[in-house]
Amino acid sequence: MNPLTTGICSRLGNAPLSEVEAIDAGFTVQLRSIKRIVRALDRYWVTISDGDSFIQATLARRLHDLVTDEKVTTKTVIAIDNFTCTRIRGKRVFIILDMHVVSQTEERIGNPVPASSLAQVPAREALPVDAFDHKCVPGFPAAGDAQGRLTSPIGCINPFMRNWTIRARVIGKTEVRHYDWGRGGKVFRATLMDESQEIGAIGFDGAVDTIYDKLDKGSVYYISQAHITEVTDKFRANGIQNKYQLKLEKDTKVEECLEPTSIPIVRYRFIPIASLEELRTGSFCDVLTILKDVGPLRRRRVCVAAGNGININRHVNVMDMSQHVVRITLWGDFAERFLAEKLSIIAWKTVKIDGFGVRSLSMTSYSVMTISPDIEEAYRLRQWYDAIGARSAFRNFPSTWVL
Repeated sequence: MNPLTTGICSRLGNAPLSEVEAIDAGFTVQLRSIKRIVRALDRYWVTISDGDSFIQATLARRLHDLVTDEKVTTKTVIAIDNFTCTRIRGKRVFIILDMHVVSQTEERIGNPVPASSLAQVPAREALPVDAFDHKCVPGFPAAGDAQGRLTSPIGCINPFMRNWTIRARVIGKTEVRHYDWGRGGKVFRATLMDESQEIGAIGFDGAVDTIYDKLDKGSVYYISQAHITEVTDKFRANGIQNKYQLKLEKDTKVEECLEPTSIPIVRYRFIPIASLEELRTGSFCDVLTILKDVGPLRRRRVCVAAGNGININRHVNVMDMSQHVVRITLWGDFAERFLAEKLSIIAWKTVKIDGFGVRSLSMTSYSVMTISPDIEEAYRLRQWYDAIGARSAFRNFPSTWVL
């Protein structure tokens, strides 16, 4: 049986770009060749085949480890989970943003021929350096954008690029915080997401004044003229799977996108509560839960550098289909404004794993809490609880004993 998606390379190579962008990811192809091109930026060019025809593509930077670690080789069958397409020198360039291995095989499948001259950019030509530095490749016209502006996937931008624009949804934004180190000032952070990846953003002083009120959680924006910086070790453990962040300046351009987009409201990677013991303390995770118990709001006076302050928190116990219960701590506004009823379905994104031996979770400024999320997994959890979970025994982590 042929495991490849028949005809997909021909469609990618010959269909109008507007139709190519509408093709659903998840199709399977075979890698026929892999070639590393060393220029100002390393690139891996690959030839992908559906058994009848083939096209060339390039791998997003974050996929390079799959090649260097030999997890993918020529003849590997892969599923392409996310991709985009742009045009360089009149040729189509396909960028594979995400993929996973389906199987390893020793045989080439079929006798493919080139899908189309439209999709042939020989690996030996590579891409011009200035295409990456000045035009921000990969870039593509944003769907529905009357201005025809070029945007780049978050998963492809890096500090070497200039004149780039991203189109991203704000999935999290902290309050403005004041700091007293150095000359003092104010700062906020935001989490941005597009179809390819998430990235953190930070703004100080002037950026707080000009940008903070423009960014509404859940809305989509065109963002440009910010600095792309590598995240230092001090701030790397924030749950955002990106080694870069955006430093917003007072002159950073932020314009709301009013056209429909395919950017999800939020992207989850749920894990069962039972698996928390296997994860590293201080790391982050997403969990989908049913609310079991709600603790009282706690206020405690604390001493901070700027004087006395009030520490506000609330503990809640939550459970899931793994039949485990864990405590989650909410802080500040999250704690004060928590109004969910018992047995509500709650999705938690980017919550921090606490405790040494005694597991618990806590929300941070990067966390997102959604009560009664409209997602398929939530409906399955509700059906499971009503049919089975309500009469099942659950194991409680010791942290749940104190609310």
